[in-house]
Amino acid sequence: MIHRSWQERGEPTPWAMVLGAPPAALAAAGMPLPAEVNEDGYVGALTGSPVEVVRTETNGLYVPANAEIVLEGYISPDETAPEGPMGEYHGYTFAESKPQPVFHVEAVTHRSDPILPICVAGLPPEENHTIWGTMISASALDQLRADGLPVDLAWCSYEAATCWIVVSVDIRRLAETGMDERQLADAVAASLFGSHAGWLVPKVLLVADDIDITDIDQVVWALATRYHPGTGEYAYPDAPGIPMVPYLTAAEVRSGRGGKSVVSCLLPEHFAGRTHGVTTDFRHSYPRALQQKVLDTWTDYGFAAPGGPVR
Repeated sequence: MIHRSWQERGEPTPWAMVLGAPPAALAAAGMPLPAEVNEDGYVGALTGSPVEVVRTETNGLYVPANAEIVLEGYISPDETAPEGPMGEYHGYTFAESKPQPVFHVEAVTHRSDPILPICVAGLPPEENHTIWGTMISASALDQLRADGLPVDLAWCSYEAATCWIVVSVDIRRLAETGMDERQLADAVAASLFGSHAGWLVPKVLLVADDIDITDIDQVVWALATRYHPGTGEYAYPDAPGIPMVPYLTAAEVRSGRGGKSVVSCLLPEHFAGRTHGVTTDFRHSYPRALQQKVLDTWTDYGFAAPGGPVR
């Protein structure tokens, strides 16, 4: 949007590329904020204090004072050059390249003995997925809560290359709404697919709140044992989405729509606020006293110390 505003004036866009920014700045840069909202305010909110900045040497922009390396210059209003082929965050490299605006570097500044941090985009999980996925999750949860939906957590599984977001549904609150599966799927789709966060993620998985959605093994288990083929998936071909998703057709890429779905891993009884199956695992299948005894003597068995008390 900033580049477009300079283009409309027929002028080059003053630009500074920061390599090695403060961690909070990386998190905010990966956050799908609303249009016209600056990331710098979110950086201060995350850290509790404003970011210390300095002016660049050539174009007067502000950059983090403790950045490792800063490339200063401008983006041409009309000049382009081929970009790629290169690995992308979905884990593929395609032979095609496409024209992108050219960044002209006029100066390079850096700290003494600077460190150049890099991330090789590709097969997940890597830092595209950890930074971007975490902040998409936060934005998506905020959106779902703002729309009054019965959810308690949203999570972009790092292993899914931000191609799905898992939503934990509070089944007791769900029962109070009286919604059926189709109504819930439509409500979640309307909330997310119309937002910036939902534009970035094509698939939504709905699971009951007995699943730890940050644990990919539990998500896979829920998908394998609770999703009913033919009845639990709802497609939204008119929903807008990011055109970089690998499975999109050429027509969907051109239109910027399609390839979006909500997959329900909710069982029929979840809509009544209950479940008839008890998870067969250490936490659910044994008395708490026995669980605590095992944990207290765990190191005696030759294993590393486990986490806190049984809850």
